[in-house]
Amino acid sequence: MFVRLHVIISSENEQDEKTIKDLLYQIKPEFSISPAREYAGLKDHSEFYATCDIEPSEVQPLLDYLNNDWDGPQDDCICYGFNTKMFHELVYYLGFTLFE
Repeated sequence: MFVRLHVIISSENEQDEKTIKDLLYQIKPEFSISPAREYAGLKDHSEFYATCDIEPSEVQPLLDYLNNDWDGPQDDCICYGFNTKMFHELVYYLGFTLFE
């Protein structure tokens, strides 16, 4: 399986972006993470993508670590930080998509 994680953070600061990316590497060192860019949907926010291969047994533990309340099915779900508990306070949005 292949996972794509869309991450939007409440900052455009390079150090904040690095902090979030470092946390993702600690969670799953195999992540390939794109450069961050300004997120056009919200002022002072940035976005990037993280992708990697994943075993079916790793999916639920990863979801549980990243957030406590996802909307949608396990293979295509989202969550927002303003009403859930993210793995870091600067994470505004996560989109999680699995590909077989």
